[in-house]
Amino acid sequence: MARTPRGAMGLFLALLVVAAASPAAADPPPGRYPQLVGLTTDVTDNLTEGLSGVLGTDGSLIGGWASGGGGAIQTRPTGCVFPRPVNGPEALAALRAANGEFGGVFHGVDITGCVDFLSTTTAADVPGYTSIPYAVDAVTYAINQDSDLPSNLTYTQLQRVYRCLNTGFGGTPVTPVLPRVGSGTRAFWLSRMGVTEADIAAGDYPCLRTVDGTVPDNDGAVLVGHDDYLMPYLVSRYVAQAGSATILASTGVTVADRRGPAVLGSVDNVSPTTTGGGLNRALRPELRRHVYTVLPNTKLLYEPYHFLFVADGATVCRQRSTIERFGFGYHGCVYTP
Repeated sequence: MARTPRGAMGLFLALLVVAAASPAAADPPPGRYPQLVGLTTDVTDNLTEGLSGVLGTDGSLIGGWASGGGGAIQTRPTGCVFPRPVNGPEALAALRAANGEFGGVFHGVDITGCVDFLSTTTAADVPGYTSIPYAVDAVTYAINQDSDLPSNLTYTQLQRVYRCLNTGFGGTPVTPVLPRVGSGTRAFWLSRMGVTEADIAAGDYPCLRTVDGTVPDNDGAVLVGHDDYLMPYLVSRYVAQAGSATILASTGVTVADRRGPAVLGSVDNVSPTTTGGGLNRALRPELRRHVYTVLPNTKLLYEPYHFLFVADGATVCRQRSTIERFGFGYHGCVYTP
């Protein structure tokens, strides 16, 4: 990719600075530039913000800029103004560019040295990078609280619903709903349901509904007025939304409560949450996934990366109360060189 000419770059950066004036909710506050710059996905944004508040002084050690939402971000006090990644794959591309790949260029901007790590639910399957799990997330289905659809389904029943083989239960029709195109939750759910985007594009599953592209994932407003809708919902996000008042009071982090009329369903008679309201790690493994810190291999043995993310008993991995408060399951430090 060619670098942007110097004159054009100046105008481009000026426009981006204006766009960056309205940061995403999970970004560090304007003017705060942590020592280690992270990029996050729409799953890990609030968790990274919470971890930032308990590590270092006033969020000065780590911070994460959220993917999605458009506009631009600035990750260092000078320079490092670039387009906000739209999703997890783009965030990984930005991390790679910042650490010397692609000529250091991301969307036409040289971002060398502008990003240090990535927090995501997808392991980086590229040479030169290590994905270190530190928490657990899960996905289940949600329905309207007034719906007559079953509050418990088998994994096979869910797959049949999303393959348009089961159109109702006991006389109650069911409409399987998918998050917006490009969503990480959508990709994960489709992989578990045995459906591909190519199949959908070919018209093989006409019963599927996709929400409007402007609607965020894990938003119960989708279910308003639709007792027939069934859709995937992140357990971590639901738990955090339910505890949004406590999270704000204890951490200062704002989590928008978007549950609306949504209630989570059990799968194979296993509730997605524990009696205490946290994520239930007993959900079948197909519905669980790890949360990772992705680092360039060149930084694994150097401080502060090593003691924060890599070492036996790494600092980030030990933040059990914060990890669970934001709706994730505790995983501990399991990195093996």
